[in-house]
Amino acid sequence: MTDRSSTAAVRRVLPVAPPLDATAIPPAARRQALDALAELTAAARTHLDDPDLFHRPRWRPKLHLKRIAGIDPAQLAGRLATAAENRTTTGLVAVHSVRAELLEHPGRRPCFTPDALAELHRMLIAGDPNITAPGGFRRAPMTVTWPDGQTFSIATAAGAQLRERIAYWHHWGTRTTAHPLDAAALAMVALLTIHPFPDANGRMARLLGQCDLVAAGLLPGLLLDLDAWAEQHRAEHDTALVAAADGDLAHWGALFARAVTDTARHRTGTLTVHGRLLDAAVAQVADDPAAVAVLVQLRAAPAVSAAWLRDRIAHEPQPALDRLREAGILTDHPRLPGALIHPQLLELLDTPYRPDPA
Repeated sequence: MTDRSSTAAVRRVLPVAPPLDATAIPPAARRQALDALAELTAAARTHLDDPDLFHRPRWRPKLHLKRIAGIDPAQLAGRLATAAENRTTTGLVAVHSVRAELLEHPGRRPCFTPDALAELHRMLIAGDPNITAPGGFRRAPMTVTWPDGQTFSIATAAGAQLRERIAYWHHWGTRTTAHPLDAAALAMVALLTIHPFPDANGRMARLLGQCDLVAAGLLPGLLLDLDAWAEQHRAEHDTALVAAADGDLAHWGALFARAVTDTARHRTGTLTVHGRLLDAAVAQVADDPAAVAVLVQLRAAPAVSAAWLRDRIAHEPQPALDRLREAGILTDHPRLPGALIHPQLLELLDTPYRPDPA
């Protein structure tokens, strides 16, 4: 809950520590989210060979201008592209780790240990010019100021208390009996109210929320763009977060379920478009089996190269790649040297979540 006993100007946010069997999501909102996830899972099975394909880097809409001042624009663009690819790699490491833990400990909900959590954060922010603080757990007090001027101080102190809170978060995560959707929502809000990192707390929490859904079998891969949803609903997101800290878990649970529902439905539509574009490209080279074999691999990867294809198709890939490049079907990937992409598919992959027009 939020402690207002200190001053009127600054509110202290205490960490959410739910009981093991806590409920957060209203029943109707839970059903909508589960239905949307089931539809997305079916679409992924139809259109994708690798359900992690859509976990791609999103260009961050905001930059910390003071932190990037003086960086040459061309160099900055390169560093931002590298940081985006690092975020993608980190997400895939996280979800693969969750799947491996499920195989090792079937029946137990996977949850990152404190040390693994800190290391995952270091990977997530690696190379990001917007972030100057070191990776891992914060070493100083934390305050957050909203655009309207409201200021919140995170009650959990750096050091031993933070470690204790994260240890409890891990304990809860491996033992909770909450519904899997509620567990994902509660683990996310618990982490956000501890605020363990100097920066990127939201990105970490949303990545782990998706990993929770994958672990529970509700999502086949990292398909949701929760980051873009949160950015577009920032005021609602932050208000629900503070409400949860005040004990109103249903407010946060309803918002989490809505984010899952909206992004799952949006991604289901995106998968359909992806499949249609890829089918059209394949139809252009239907009389060229090697070229078809190359394009079909775009159901499993955002880009292809001769080296990557060599063990995956029955043809020598380079001649087929050359023909596809000459036909304008594939072109050089702007951020991955040596890789080729279908430009429309890349644009689809890189476009963040947008709400459907009313």
